[in-house]
Order: sequence, then structure tokens, then C-alpha cells
Amino acid sequence: MKFYGIADAHGIESFRAVTYNVDTGDLQIDPRELGMMSLRANANRHRHAVVYQADVDAATAKAVLALIKDGNYTDALTKLKDEAKTISLAKSPGAEKSWRLIPNEDLDPFS
Repeated sequence: MKFYGIADAHGIESFRAVTYNVDTGDLQIDPRELGMMSLRANANRHRHAVVYQADVDAATAKAVLALIKDGNYTDALTKLKDEAKTISLAKSPGAEKSWRLIPNEDLDPFS
């Protein structure tokens, strides 16, 4: 299962499932939503915001979604980082370094 979203110093902000087009057999991400996520992450680079795509199994997806539902955004990101099969980051200056540093609320200069 593939998911994408935004993560930052405070944890996971969004965790959206990549859809599957039955007609073409392609995995699809809404390009408008992805573009908006990239704009939002770039506007919040001071919080080390990045756009990610992760490949996870069903149990991990369920656990991450439960943590998000309970408001445990930092734990959700830690779980995702620990258990994802693969993680890709959108190209953005410093994204890889930020990914290594988050979650860490002390990195947010405004908290």
C-alpha cells in the first residue's frame, strides 16, 4: 500500500492513500493535491516540512492512521519511518536532511 503526505517537526500532518486506476492499472496521485502539498511544505521549511511517499503493509497503515486519529502525530511519523518498506521524498532543498531530523518539536522556531 502506498501513502503520501506532509510531515514536519511535529510529526505527520497528512497520510493519504495512493489510488489505483482499475482501467489503466496505474497508481495515481492527484497532481493538484500533490502540488498544493509541495507549496505548503516549502512554505513551512522552517518546521522542516517535507512531502513524502511511503510503501507500507496494511498493519502499519492501520497503526499510523490510529495514531493520527488519536492526535499522536509524532508517534505516527516515528512508526512510519520505522516500518515503511520504502520512502521517497519530493525534491526540495534540504528535504533529506529534514527527514532525518524529524519528528522533533524543538526544531520548530515558533513553538
